[in-house]
Amino acid sequence: MTTTSFQLSRGKEIPFTFRDIAGPQQPPATPSEWFARRFPAEVKRWGCPFLEAVVEDVETGRKLVTAVSMNNSFFAAALSDSQLNHSVVFYEPDQEWFFLDPRDNFYHPTSEAKLMTLLSALLLRCAEEMPACVDRISLFVKFREDQRLKAVVKQARSVLAADSTFFSINSPHQRIEGPEQHGRMARQFVGRLIKPQAGQLLSIGDCYNGFEGYCRNNGVEPVARKAFKQLVVEIIKEEFEVGFRSDLKNAEGRYLRGWKGLTVDVDARN
Repeated sequence: MTTTSFQLSRGKEIPFTFRDIAGPQQPPATPSEWFARRFPAEVKRWGCPFLEAVVEDVETGRKLVTAVSMNNSFFAAALSDSQLNHSVVFYEPDQEWFFLDPRDNFYHPTSEAKLMTLLSALLLRCAEEMPACVDRISLFVKFREDQRLKAVVKQARSVLAADSTFFSINSPHQRIEGPEQHGRMARQFVGRLIKPQAGQLLSIGDCYNGFEGYCRNNGVEPVARKAFKQLVVEIIKEEFEVGFRSDLKNAEGRYLRGWKGLTVDVDARN
């Protein structure tokens, strides 16, 4: 005779500093405990990784633990491991996935297929490390099916969502390529190369030439001249409280578009 019960077990919380060395000493007894130990912040926020069924033989006392239902929100959050600074985001404006590469500290594009592979590998590792009283088939087969992995990644679009401010020019987060890269370069250029100088006129053309050189010296392809004005006008106004004008007149009597009282420091290109 057997009895069946269901549980939501997180097991004993292991501090992050000791979680790797504590694993072999106190192995997790169930799949939920295995994941909860490795993703403590995610389990606190999103709940138990699995609903588990426990089938017990009344006569022998032997138990068989089977993961029967997956908490998609938890596994979606676990794709971005906060304890290891393994950051993954779904950038909503572009509907694209990015991961933080610690080698250069830039976010790089990734794909849903790679995220599915990551989750599949975690489930496989969990199955390998489970004791004999745990049903490994569900972990190895059922939860690693494409449709289940896709469901988790789809859920992750909202759990790991990042809005337009995530890669803005004022954000600490930077991706390897993106339109905001030129905004960052424009802000650096204004802060480092544009200087106040009484009586000077800075034309939009001279300003762009300085920006073009600054970009190339820093290994960045400059934005087109037509788009440059939109990038730099507000930054200069914010930095120097000087507005863009179309009625400037130089010493030769030529009208210019640009700024009064500013100049480009051509000796500070880097």
